[in-house]
Amino acid sequence: MIDFSLRFAVFLGVLSVLLLWQWRRPRGPLIQWRQRWRHNLILLFIGAACVRIVQPLLLSIVALLSQGLGVFSLLELPFWLIFLLSILLLDCVIYWQHRLFHRVTFLWRIHRVHHSDPELDVSSAVRFHPLEIVLSLCIKAMVIGVFGIPLEAVLVFDIVLNASAMFNHTNARLPVSIEHSVQKLFVTPDMHRIHHSRDNLEANSNFGFFLSVWDVLFMSRRGCALDGDEHLKIGLPDTKTYQPMSFKEVLLMPFKIVLKHRN
Repeated sequence: MIDFSLRFAVFLGVLSVLLLWQWRRPRGPLIQWRQRWRHNLILLFIGAACVRIVQPLLLSIVALLSQGLGVFSLLELPFWLIFLLSILLLDCVIYWQHRLFHRVTFLWRIHRVHHSDPELDVSSAVRFHPLEIVLSLCIKAMVIGVFGIPLEAVLVFDIVLNASAMFNHTNARLPVSIEHSVQKLFVTPDMHRIHHSRDNLEANSNFGFFLSVWDVLFMSRRGCALDGDEHLKIGLPDTKTYQPMSFKEVLLMPFKIVLKHRN
């Protein structure tokens, strides 16, 4: 219960700060925010059973049962170093999971729900199909079990991942004076915005959620939009104006074909 309360409190706190930021200093106007927020919030509530209840319980149990049995148990390392390595490992796994969801056809059909948002703001961070949430949960549980990642690292990483996802989807931008410096280590809204382009080349770049070093290390980083940020179009790759018009269409997207260059 303490675990859940802490996660939820941090989630609400970060959400409130980012909403205030994008309200006071918006990057651009959000024309379709009413329909988008309705779809995104419904997905948040559906996914809450996995992300806010099932995930903490399952991952905590896996973390507790794997202590003394995973890869880290074979290494004579101090706890602080195992903790740090666990955070780095989990973030790297999320990076490759994200690339996999773009590469494998049936996984992309699920993940494209996230990319079908025609505008970006903090609510876009929770726009994931329930199937993707479940699959991501299984991947994380497997990694936690194999490496014997400590419970404390699981809790901290989950909080960090949720907070960073909301941050880099926010409809705001960091001051130019610090943007470049921050990008060297962390994913910023400017960097992640390129990943949500309708251009397939841009969408298949900048896969990181928390640390930006993975995109640099694995050569998937794109520093700027192909035609400049002012011409970058947000939405589902390989479509011109497509967006799901109803929540039913959002839920059925993994099971239907969205025609390329539609509309």
